[in-house]
Amino acid sequence: MHSISKAFFGAVFVLSPLSAAMAEDAYQLPVITNTVANLVEQDDQKTLAAVTVIDRAEIERKQFNSLQDLLRTVPGVTYSNTGGLGKVTSVSIRGTGNRHALVLVDGQKVGSATLGETAFEHFPIDQIERVEVLRGPRSSLYGSEAIGGVIQIFTRKGTQNGVKPFASFTYGSHETYQGNVGLNIRQNDTWATLNVAGTKTQGIDATNINEANDLDKDGYENKSASLRMGHKFNDQFDIDASVLVVDGENEYDSKDLPWSADAENVHSKIEQNIYSIGATYKPFDLWTTQLRLGRSEDKLDSRDNYPSVINTQRDSLSWLNTLNFNKQNTLMLGFDYQNDEVSGTKAYAVKERDNKAYFAQYLGSFGSFDVQGAVRQDDNEQFGNHTTGSATLGYRFNEAVQSYVSYGTAFKAPTFNDLYWPGSENPTLVPEESENYEIGFKGVISNVQWELNGFYNEIENMIVWAPNASGNYVPSNVDKAKIKGAELSLTQQLNDFVWNVNYTYQEPENETAGSNGKQLLLKPTQIFNASADYTMEKWTVGASVHAEDKRYTNAANTAELGSFATVDTRVTYQATPEFSVQAKLANMFDKEYSTNYSNSTLFNQEGRTAWLTLRYAMK
Repeated sequence: MHSISKAFFGAVFVLSPLSAAMAEDAYQLPVITNTVANLVEQDDQKTLAAVTVIDRAEIERKQFNSLQDLLRTVPGVTYSNTGGLGKVTSVSIRGTGNRHALVLVDGQKVGSATLGETAFEHFPIDQIERVEVLRGPRSSLYGSEAIGGVIQIFTRKGTQNGVKPFASFTYGSHETYQGNVGLNIRQNDTWATLNVAGTKTQGIDATNINEANDLDKDGYENKSASLRMGHKFNDQFDIDASVLVVDGENEYDSKDLPWSADAENVHSKIEQNIYSIGATYKPFDLWTTQLRLGRSEDKLDSRDNYPSVINTQRDSLSWLNTLNFNKQNTLMLGFDYQNDEVSGTKAYAVKERDNKAYFAQYLGSFGSFDVQGAVRQDDNEQFGNHTTGSATLGYRFNEAVQSYVSYGTAFKAPTFNDLYWPGSENPTLVPEESENYEIGFKGVISNVQWELNGFYNEIENMIVWAPNASGNYVPSNVDKAKIKGAELSLTQQLNDFVWNVNYTYQEPENETAGSNGKQLLLKPTQIFNASADYTMEKWTVGASVHAEDKRYTNAANTAELGSFATVDTRVTYQATPEFSVQAKLANMFDKEYSTNYSNSTLFNQEGRTAWLTLRYAMK
């Protein structure tokens, strides 16, 4: 039996009798809701989709140092990284690519319009209040990119009346400093949260590149500020707004061509800005209308032997109308508008495009059956019309067990780089398309919340580099993939003891001629997570395990990065209700591993690291 399988079944074997022994003290976990699955607030246990929610309390308890480390604790989620904190990070949901994950921040779609990816590595963990991860397609509601899933991030927001300051400071290995200070203000129906955060690290030597100027450590720094606020005028009308600005600088190794000089002081400057404003009006019980405007900016200034500046800007407008006929029948009608624009040192033939979309969704309940259906029509200035849809049938065996089957289509629009990068442009590209089938079960047995999901996803017209009729390599719609798998998740709280385990088995296969049946690049087949925390008066001690199967670095599957498992331990001392001291030992057994290999370059990951955090929050 594979070592990861052994770890999974061993954890279940150990935790199950412990749970049974403490069952008389157990109680069900608090109800957790999400909006990412269907645009309306729903109890996770009743949502007909695979959704994981991680809130601020869990972020602080588990002492996450980055967004990507948070995300890889979610079933079916893994990442590849190019050398530690602040380095390029690609997130995979259920074996799909980084381009196939749609990311929203306070309701605003983010990401680079040129690369078609989100820079997860620059999003400051101290700015996050809550993360919702939907696994599975949702183009029928969100449009392009939602082939693998949707990641919805909310910035910090206070809930208590009064003026409540908060702050934290972390010092860790590699001369790493992280800190934030903020203020929650609420007076009845008016609220605001202001937060300023920063990170600076000396870093590690990110790669195995042996050139003189690439043997040093590759540092990173990040400064950010956010403001989120709102006011409820009455039971019918409220408004909210948010701003997040991020400014960073990243040192990296650059493999130079044989005829090029060894580049010195290679680094990039990063700027990401996200703005959002929204209003909700409920003229009467039947009808709620929501309007949201937003802008996201992604700016990259790379300074190596081939310096470049690439800036992208995304403006959006969303209008959602919800008709609640009764508790059993809801109809949603919406319109989305998006405009993408690029600028910088590259001479793109086309620098702007817009996308208009109309969508509808129905949510119905008929006794023990639940029915959901959605359809969306996107009209894109570059590639024309594209229709996606989804249908879900749910059945409740009883109050404790819910099941569902679903079908959905999704797509990913070609990026500006795909279409118009000077010298390799291909304006004839069409969107990547997918069909996904899923079956899910979730419920509560003996106070253990559990979820079991099976999925099958086919992706066609995948865009990769391939020779055209002239023999020149350009982005082309030639690849296809088939991904199938299953996820199991278990969670329980026994008064002062909380534990969770999840295991994912997936087969991300390349279906392209010549590589049929081979495993997709950098996608493991097995992912395992286990976590447990126990509170004793003022002390909380905990540990986490993360393990992944091997991943291949070439299409022929003849070169691989080995499987790995890391163990983190942590402790929190709650000195007063407002002040705590935390310590964490990450990768405590100093496991050497890598998650990324490209162009003969191996990207290193951090070994054993230690972290100390001082945290304050006025109650």
